[in-house]
Amino acid sequence: MSHATTALSTALPPYAQWQAERAWPVLRFVYGIGGLIPLLYLLGDWLIEPAAAEVRTLRFVYLGFWGLLSWLTFRPGRQLPLALSYPLYTLVGVGFACVIDGKLLDRPEFVLATSLLYLMGLLIAKAPLWLNLACGGITVLVCATMLSWLGLDATTIRRVVFFHGLWAGVVGTAAWVVQRLNRQLYVAERELRQTLAANQHLLAETEKLARTDPLTALPNRRQFFRSGEAALAESRCSGQPLALLALDVDHFKRINDQGGHQLGDTVLREVAQCCRASLRNTDLAARIGGEEFALLLPATDLAQAQQLAERLRQEIAALQLPAAVTVSIGCAELSPEMDSVDALLARADEALYAAKENGRNRVSSARRVLLTPGH
Repeated sequence: MSHATTALSTALPPYAQWQAERAWPVLRFVYGIGGLIPLLYLLGDWLIEPAAAEVRTLRFVYLGFWGLLSWLTFRPGRQLPLALSYPLYTLVGVGFACVIDGKLLDRPEFVLATSLLYLMGLLIAKAPLWLNLACGGITVLVCATMLSWLGLDATTIRRVVFFHGLWAGVVGTAAWVVQRLNRQLYVAERELRQTLAANQHLLAETEKLARTDPLTALPNRRQFFRSGEAALAESRCSGQPLALLALDVDHFKRINDQGGHQLGDTVLREVAQCCRASLRNTDLAARIGGEEFALLLPATDLAQAQQLAERLRQEIAALQLPAAVTVSIGCAELSPEMDSVDALLARADEALYAAKENGRNRVSSARRVLLTPGH
């Protein structure tokens, strides 16, 4: 599964957290621009035309406030909440713009450009509607107060405040639309994640059914051969022995005829549980046919496999079920002439048939074939 798919499959955070996760990267950019612009002005003062000393001083003071707010807002650990940081950021930025552009440079229209920067940043970041409205109100209030305090003429103040109010209203309306779209996006993403999680669950169940026997919960024949080929390759590589047990429930048809399929299913589940309980973590038990099971035993020779088979036969014979249950087991060990798990299973089946012919409810072992030169 890809990393993107995994990410989508995780639970979606609450809306407020989801919104903040998307807003903060953009706001970092806005804060960065807010520090870059006065630096560019200072560079212009140095390269092109020096500004008045008090203008340069105020720009340095602004950069100091900007640096402090940026550090408090984005420092690891205890961060200044966005609801407090950004209004302060707007207040400081617009306030200094009123002093520098509105009074010292006699360009009050530049104050509006500064306000546009802060409000557009919130809008692009899809910040909460109330924060857009609050910062819009701050820009209007600061302009009306500061420009009056600085002594600008009433006509200029009314014009600047009017355009600030107009722009704040436009931003507020746009923020309302963005919030609605943002909420719809959140709902759509949540539904997508839920659908993806359901599909992944169905896929996992399908894959499980493809490799598992639904009645006994053991691996099925397909999975047994897939795992068996890997175990065979490992045995060849390491030189460790590999044994296989072929197990068949004796007179299973009679059990079905006498007790019905429900009893037959119960017998198969109990036999499967005995097989599962008797194995190590490295062993594998599988149901490979109607009443036939196979047990793959890495790092196990024929003598050890016979001991396990006999112990398993006795445990199954001791099961307390409505019908007496016995099994016949054939044992085989991997030998050089066997080139597949199928060949090893065929050898174990030969031993199983011998156990059946000799009266059932017993363990039989396949003789190892020794190859002679020329054969």
